[in-house]
Amino acid sequence: MRATGSGGVLRYGYQRAARLGPWVIASDGPAFRFTAPLVDVDAYWLAQRPLHLVLALGQVEWIWEDVAPTVDGGTVTVLLTRRPDVAGVRGADEKKEHKAS
Repeated sequence: MRATGSGGVLRYGYQRAARLGPWVIASDGPAFRFTAPLVDVDAYWLAQRPLHLVLALGQVEWIWEDVAPTVDGGTVTVLLTRRPDVAGVRGADEKKEHKAS
């Protein structure tokens, strides 16, 4: 399996530790490997733990909590060993209400 997307973020709580560019998730044995270029980094927040990987996909977000990213040059890699939590994007319901009125 392989999935791709246009960007995401690493977060420490509500703080953005890093903004990520186009990403790839690919099979890596029993787990999946996430890789993406670092676009904008806050070194202080990136050094904090636990970090969460957040990917926006349409009207939902995929969220992996407490990830252990590896940074090599300008690329981040995360080994994903569990399914993400899926949450609705804030504001999605408000946009629907405005269209209905």
